[in-house]
Amino acid sequence: MSSDLEKEVAGEYNTFRVYILLLKMRKGSTREVQRALGFSSPHLASHHLEKLRELGLVEKDQSGEFKVVPKSFGVLRLFVVLGKWIVPRSIFIVGLFSTMTIGFAINITQHRYFLVALALSVIGLIVSAYDTVRFYRILPETESVTK
Repeated sequence: MSSDLEKEVAGEYNTFRVYILLLKMRKGSTREVQRALGFSSPHLASHHLEKLRELGLVEKDQSGEFKVVPKSFGVLRLFVVLGKWIVPRSIFIVGLFSTMTIGFAINITQHRYFLVALALSVIGLIVSAYDTVRFYRILPETESVTK
């Protein structure tokens, strides 16, 4: 099933953009999706929403509003959804290395080995921060370029 989702959603740029947008919004109408993504017509937004509904990634209620069903597949395995934010999982490693760097920097005079530990934690912080930025750039834009 996961490989089907990767082909059907992640492989189609606009369908993936609609899914990412709904992950951030939690729910939305065809018109809201059309406006947010700058689609030329509501029909285009409806096409992608229906495709997501058929794949079980969104549910449509009585009022015609679509509610997201969060699933981790493809590149989304590298991310965590926190409210309206979609952040790379590596952000937690950045937090760990940041804490270590601060701790070793504060206690650097305690022992000479803290200098080595500080250097290693700074390197880890730089590498993990770089990867976090790279992962974040993988996600397609969900804001309209016409705004």
